[in-house]
This record gives sequence, C-alpha cells and structure tokens, in this order.
Amino acid sequence: MKRVLFFILLIAFVDGCIDPANISTPTFKYQLVVDGFITTDPGPYTVKLYRSRPLGASVDLDRLIAEKFAKITLKDDAGNSELLTETGEGIYQTMGSGMRGETGRSYHVEITLINGKTYESTPEIIRPVGEVTGIEYEFASGSGPGFREGDGFKVYADATGVPGQDDFVRLRMVATYKVETFPQLRTKRVEGGDIPDPYPCSGYIRDQEGRLARVGECECCICWPNIYDEIPSIADEQFTSNDIFRGEYVGFVPASRQTLYEKIRIEIQEMSLTPDTYLFWKLVKTQKEGLSNIFQPPSAQLKGNIKSLNNDEEVLGIFWAAGVKSKSIYIDRLEVPYIPQPIDTLKAPCTFYPNSTNKLPSFWH
Repeated sequence: MKRVLFFILLIAFVDGCIDPANISTPTFKYQLVVDGFITTDPGPYTVKLYRSRPLGASVDLDRLIAEKFAKITLKDDAGNSELLTETGEGIYQTMGSGMRGETGRSYHVEITLINGKTYESTPEIIRPVGEVTGIEYEFASGSGPGFREGDGFKVYADATGVPGQDDFVRLRMVATYKVETFPQLRTKRVEGGDIPDPYPCSGYIRDQEGRLARVGECECCICWPNIYDEIPSIADEQFTSNDIFRGEYVGFVPASRQTLYEKIRIEIQEMSLTPDTYLFWKLVKTQKEGLSNIFQPPSAQLKGNIKSLNNDEEVLGIFWAAGVKSKSIYIDRLEVPYIPQPIDTLKAPCTFYPNSTNKLPSFWH
C-alpha cells in the first residue's frame, strides 16, 4: 500500500510540474470555394459554390456549406455567354442545349454573390486531347464470406497523347450502377405499434384502414448513382516519346450489394489540361496520397485560378476547361468470384445514394 501511495504522489508531482502550452491559432475565415469545369462533351456544365469549414467542425462532414442565390455567367473568347441556373443549394448549371466547349476557345466564369462581392476565373483554353485506348480491371478481395469490406475492382487505363504536343492529361473515372430501394415500406411508431408511412414518391399511400394502397408508379425506387475517382490520375513524365500512356491506375469501385445489384458501367475520360490546371491537380493528388502517409510533406494551399474583383477575400478552387474523349465498359455482377447477395431493403428514396439520378441514363443498356 505504501508503494502504491508513493507512485500516486510521484505522478501527481510530475503532472503538476508540466506547464500548459498556450498555442495561438489564426482566426478561421469561411472562404469561398469554387468547383466547376467545361468540356467538349455536351452540357449541362456544373459550377458548385460553397464555403470552407474549420477542422473539427461539429457539422456533418458530408454536407457542404452552400453559397446560395449567386449569379454565375459562363463566357468564352468569342463574346458568347450564358447565365447559369441554381438547380440545388450552391449548385449552378448551364442548359443542356446551351454553350458547349470547343477546342481552341477559352472560357471563364464571372460570379456575383448575394452580398455584392464579385469574382472571376482566369480564362482557360481547351487544348486538343488524345484517346483512351483500353480499360482493364482486376478483382481485389477482402476476407470473409460473401461481400466483404474492401472487395472491389481496381481499374486501369491505356491512353494516347496528341503527337507534337506537350500533353498534360487527367484520366477521370466515372462508375455508374443501378440500385433499387423500397420507400413504400417506411413505417412510423404510434401508440399501439408501427403503421405504414410510405414516402409520397413511392406510389403508395396509407388508406383509411391503415393499410398500404398503391396509387401510382414509384418515382424514387430505381436510381443510377455515380462513383468518381477519389484521387485524380494525371499524366506527367510517364508519357513516353511516342505519346503512349499504359496501365495507369484510375480508381477503385467497391463490390457490394448496392453497386452490383445488376452491373457497373466504367467510363474513363481523357481530359486535356493547361499547364496551370495540371499543376493544380498534381497538388491535389499529392495531398490526397499523403493523407495515409505519416511522412507526408507539408501541404500547400490549393488556391486555384479564382480572383476577387471588388474585395480582398482569398478564394479557393478552380474553374477549368478540357477537351474530352471517353471509353466505357461494363462489369457484370458475375465477375465477382462468389454468389452476390441480394440488395438491402432500404426503406428510403433511391436518391439517398450520393450523386444519383432517378432518370434512366441514355447510355445505360
């Protein structure tokens, strides 16, 4: 007992000799962030406006602080312009039949916030682009029966550059899959038990007798979500003297009850970049790869190409322009080396899935 008391007193004495460190940190500023681009593919094109958040913020990390009610105008070097429409909180789009990017032309956006502050992006020229010549994938297995955490497909691409041009290229992956949900099965608890409480978009209602009754077609049961590459794949010194880019890793698609409900469509887009945009995405790639490395180098701020016109606010993000050529393949659920399990019975609209649409994509077959 004496020995225990001695150690307790010793720890208390040592702890009392430690002075607290007073570290002053700069005041956080909610900076405007711009995320958008235009390509040679048909529109609509999207520009997102939101505000940065402090580390450790108590808000949901999956939700952005949207910058609403802004005015965004897309302009080119030929005098054409188009006013974007806010289609969601902080999400602004051109019309599908509106402006379209052309190789050789330059583009920029002008932004006016509801408080009168104005911003402008540096004009970006659309450079010629090569082609995606091949897509390959391999199944990566986790551990345990059935669908496992970490199961999925690693996706690789081959591409070519443009002869006689210094190629700055991003290979962008977009994976699309089909899901089904069951919003008509939602219930709510009342005195005496649970009763049906279907979502209005499910095509069902609760009738006077408290039972499910179908009154129309479901508008939110089938959706097609998209998965994007988390780390941008960019071409630098790996381009050889004959402008061939081989076996570049472009992304990972998880194999789950949801993604392999039917099949997955993998699209690889080769996007031509300007030198400035190439450096921006190279820095993004370096920072994202360094997140899992304890020896990561100090991070540099991603300022991008947006400048303030009537204020001194420092803006983050980028509006860029790119020539695009794409290639796509489908991965069937039978590619998984075991019998896939049926989809979960999710009692919510299918738009619950991120980056999803309930409209049948034109490419889906």
